[in-house]
Amino acid sequence: MRSGYVKPPSILAAAVGALRRLPLERAIRVAIPVTIVLVALGSNWSPRVRSLAQPLWRVSLVGLCGLAVAWALTYAGPRLLASRLRAPAYAATVAFAALAAASTLWSVDPRLTLERTFSFVLVLATGAALALGAGRDPGTIERLVGSVLAGAVAVALAGLAVLAVVPHDALQTATQTIPTRYRGIGQNPNTDAMLFAAALPLATWVVVAERGRARLAGTLALLLLAGSIVASGSRGALITGALGTLALLLAIAGGTRARVLVTVGLVAAVAAAIGLAEILQPNANATGASPTACRTCRLNPNDADHWIRLEDDLDRPASAGGPAQRRTFLASTGRGQAWEGAFDQAQARPVAGYGFGTEDHVFVDRYYSFFGGSPENSYIGMFLQLGVAGVVLLIGLAATLLAASVAALRRLGERERRIAAACAAALVTGLGLAVVQSSLYAVGNTATLAVWTCGFLGLALASRPASGP
Repeated sequence: MRSGYVKPPSILAAAVGALRRLPLERAIRVAIPVTIVLVALGSNWSPRVRSLAQPLWRVSLVGLCGLAVAWALTYAGPRLLASRLRAPAYAATVAFAALAAASTLWSVDPRLTLERTFSFVLVLATGAALALGAGRDPGTIERLVGSVLAGAVAVALAGLAVLAVVPHDALQTATQTIPTRYRGIGQNPNTDAMLFAAALPLATWVVVAERGRARLAGTLALLLLAGSIVASGSRGALITGALGTLALLLAIAGGTRARVLVTVGLVAAVAAAIGLAEILQPNANATGASPTACRTCRLNPNDADHWIRLEDDLDRPASAGGPAQRRTFLASTGRGQAWEGAFDQAQARPVAGYGFGTEDHVFVDRYYSFFGGSPENSYIGMFLQLGVAGVVLLIGLAATLLAASVAALRRLGERERRIAAACAAALVTGLGLAVVQSSLYAVGNTATLAVWTCGFLGLALASRPASGP
């Protein structure tokens, strides 16, 4: 008799709570893809587009964070939030943010450190608030993850639109060593490919978990993202996206035989993608300046940088005037030299580094085979910025998020396990991308918001009790 009086009020309270948070949730589900698209446009090949999009994505990120925090406070309330904040990942988030902010005191550029700390804290706070507000509800988490995927698909579709209208802008022209590469709306072929790699496990999750039109849409999204990566020739995006997808499929596969088949199938798909990427060849007759040469030069034939980058004079081999080495899938692009040089430079300040966000200001590319403003390795880059302490805290934060999701997989039902695995796989992809790109903490990178958002959403399901499929 008593339960009969308690149950209706409980149902009514739940319904009222759902209606109360629905407008905020809808706004968040719009703000996530909008912010992702604006960040991508902020790394566009056009200086005019970048100048317009960069301030807009900062405003959009602030708005998204505000919506997420308001949603968490409205739905969960202070008492429930305090209980959920006991998870180790939130303590790791605060510790890393505190160190980054404190590095303003010893930074070589305090203002830059403060600005970039604020931006990255917004990303972490957004992810944390979304996880806290999701309330361990798989339906809510699925919708939010779907918004992340929608943002990646929108960027890919925008790239195709540019390719159709002005193909020379969507393609990076072939040189004597590098074939034509697709870049879409990105500044270079690797820019948007990182976002697509992080979204590959999410599209795979839709294909596996949904039926009917939703599965068809997921399949089309998967083909669009994978095709864009292959056309870009981005080796890091291809390998890390495949590893993240494999992690997802292995986590939800039902038995050893299924896992073997999944692994063999994915390896075959990657091999085919590599084969397709090798079809395009460099242009042996190319005479134009490299697109990575001085962007402020007017390409006057009397300017030295018209022919070679000036910084290459310090490391240019005597035989550099001979035939250049063709870029292949396994060929080095000079990253090893850049990593070694950045690591040696970081050892001058091994404990706390040069200040958060100063990586591209401190690092100098003096390597003939390398083209980049940063060492393109998030772990070495973090060592350069915040020393050993920063590397430990950054890895600790990612590890606590990943460990919570992985531990939860054993206790969750089929539906919850799939979405938790998809979130964990996106984070795994981001950690893999961090080996070849300075992307894990760079808010202007197209993949950063997606990776951390998925990482925190996976945490939301970590302590959910077991349920049926």
